Amino acid sequence: MSLRRALLVLLIANTVAASPALPQLLGDRVEASCSFAAGSSVDNGSMDNGSVDNGSGAVLCGLPPEQVAGLVKLAASPSAGDRMVLLVRLRAIVPRDSRFPVEAVARFLEILHEQPIDEAKLADRFARIAREHERLVPEIRALPLADPEVQALRDAAVAALQGAPDHDRARAELEEARHLVRAKGVAGIPADQAREEADLVRAEARVETARLRFAAAARLHEQAARLLPAEDRAGRAADWESAGLRWTDQGRGFGDDPALVNAIAAFQAALEGQTRTQAPLPWARTQLNLANAFYFLGERESGTDRLEEAVVAYRLVLQETARERMPRDWAATQTNLGVVLAALGERGSGTGRLEESAVAYRLALQERTRERAPLDWASTQVNLASVLVMLGERESGTDRLDEAVLAYRLALQEMPRERMPFDWARAQGGLATAFMLLGARAAGTAHLEAAVADFRLALEEMTHARAPLDWAQLQMNLGAALLALAEREPATARLEEAVAAFGLAQQELTRERTPFAWARTQWGLGTALMVLGERETGPRRLEQAVSAFRLALQVIPREGMPLQWAQTQMYLGNALSTLGARETGTAHLEEAVSAFRLALQELTRERVPLQWAEAQMNLGNALARLGEREATMARLEEAVSSFRLALLEWTRERVPLQWAQTQMSLGVVLSALGERETGTARLVEAVAAWDLCLTVGDSGWPQERAGLVRSARDQAQAEIARRLSK
Repeated sequence: MSLRRALLVLLIANTVAASPALPQLLGDRVEASCSFAAGSSVDNGSMDNGSVDNGSGAVLCGLPPEQVAGLVKLAASPSAGDRMVLLVRLRAIVPRDSRFPVEAVARFLEILHEQPIDEAKLADRFARIAREHERLVPEIRALPLADPEVQALRDAAVAALQGAPDHDRARAELEEARHLVRAKGVAGIPADQAREEADLVRAEARVETARLRFAAAARLHEQAARLLPAEDRAGRAADWESAGLRWTDQGRGFGDDPALVNAIAAFQAALEGQTRTQAPLPWARTQLNLANAFYFLGERESGTDRLEEAVVAYRLVLQETARERMPRDWAATQTNLGVVLAALGERGSGTGRLEESAVAYRLALQERTRERAPLDWASTQVNLASVLVMLGERESGTDRLDEAVLAYRLALQEMPRERMPFDWARAQGGLATAFMLLGARAAGTAHLEAAVADFRLALEEMTHARAPLDWAQLQMNLGAALLALAEREPATARLEEAVAAFGLAQQELTRERTPFAWARTQWGLGTALMVLGERETGPRRLEQAVSAFRLALQVIPREGMPLQWAQTQMYLGNALSTLGARETGTAHLEEAVSAFRLALQELTRERVPLQWAEAQMNLGNALARLGEREATMARLEEAVSSFRLALLEWTRERVPLQWAQTQMSLGVVLSALGERETGTARLVEAVAAWDLCLTVGDSGWPQERAGLVRSARDQAQAEIARRLSK
């Protein structure tokens, strides 16, 4: 019998680690967070971690997401009646001293409707639009244009952006101004003409950014960079950097991987025009933005090259961002570095990268103290906790997991549900994960019940309508927690709930959109089906489980994700082994042995000792089943060796339940060998193994299960006595 709980542990750890709290990004003017205000810098200024303006630009931040979505729907409606209702509602919401009239707010809501945005992000994006518009008009008005006709077109563009902004008209005016500059020339000086054209193209880019058309804005910034004379190195670098930021916005906001590739190229072009010795801070800011783009793209790819490049770039930034001179920027960069190292640690073997990540987060917390910056402190606590969960999964004992629980609880003290529901829900989900892992290593169901309850709490805020991807992630984790509980109960209700939860997760975590998260849903679904199949007489559920694991292997590469690949091989081996146990032939059992041996090529004792022990245990089970059907004893002897190897790491002190299970399985195989031999040595060893098993099983297992072990032991003792009496 294989241990599904041990298999489940990695499933949960990987699931949560895939979505840690977002890094706080310097130099990247991402959406202004209404609930978790994080600093960001302007496109071309010095590195700055100033706070987000939550004044008139954030009038929607206190509203529930569904209420914001309702306002967006009204704004997009062609009905005059809906328009009137919208204006009435906005007049009740928008402060009288707001820098934006109600008509402008209505236009901002229309912009939100033009882009596919999750409900959870609507208020943040609204704040972004408001902030962009607040700076847009002054920037265009300040354009240094000499010709009166060009100035008139510029002023017309400014007028189009007053009241309810008309972006199409503003762009048309600016484009006409640019054509006029080119037609007239600037006193016969080509370089000055090119600079004026670039100014106007840049203004068009600002207009596109203000309505969240990031790809169009990026192309315009690239156009401005190419217009500038070669000697304007700093200006060209600034435009390339702005292009990179807008490509990053496009890539992050809309799942556009080619846009992130463009962002990397734009930042690299910007670095060609910058000198580290002459302008270290602008150079560091561009390196930071490049690192961010590498991370966002690397997070979506199967390999680790992009993530490794992100680590290099972040460390270059830290060389110029001295803690003594720029403590907040230094701490933010340490946080970003921690996020990337955690992503690398999840995909690799061992704990080295995860340990580095934890160090980076702890360094950041030296500056991001609860007293100075409570929200940044809480965010970093969440990130640290997610790494501690991964470390706890790969190590024996529960110290790391206990630390993670403490870190999550501390963070939740600064994340009130009423004020910041989504951050609260993510931290609540992380806490549930830590409980899940603790429950897998302890007798009873208290921790597992707490995990299920916390996942359900998180889902109250992270609904399908508000945040579909986060909702799907939580459904997957809830399914895993239900599965862990189900393995300790004789009924199948929890298993059916788990299957349903994994199915719900697959509505959003699709193979096309999120292949690796989809693969994890296949892991969970396959495991639930496998346990159900064990409790049913037919093979249908087990065959479905095999199919689920084979599907997962189609998107989990051994080269880029060796541990995940090996774990999937082990899941597949378990399903095949269980299926083979129901059949008279040996084909599925042989396939299972092959799958376990493949898994052990990556799950080595040196890398991941507990998972190595688990694989040895599962291999022993498959070999034992094969040995029962063969006349020779070779397979049974191999099974004994595998179980004894597993016990080298699955000790009673570390994992008592797994240790007891292995002792039970070892006793079964020794008894089978003893039945085929004339002496009593093997039977005596079997009795010893079962006696050891019962030292834990009597208190930690259901009474019926412990009774089966006791009955087998008693029968073996009777047979020993019978043989000795001859």
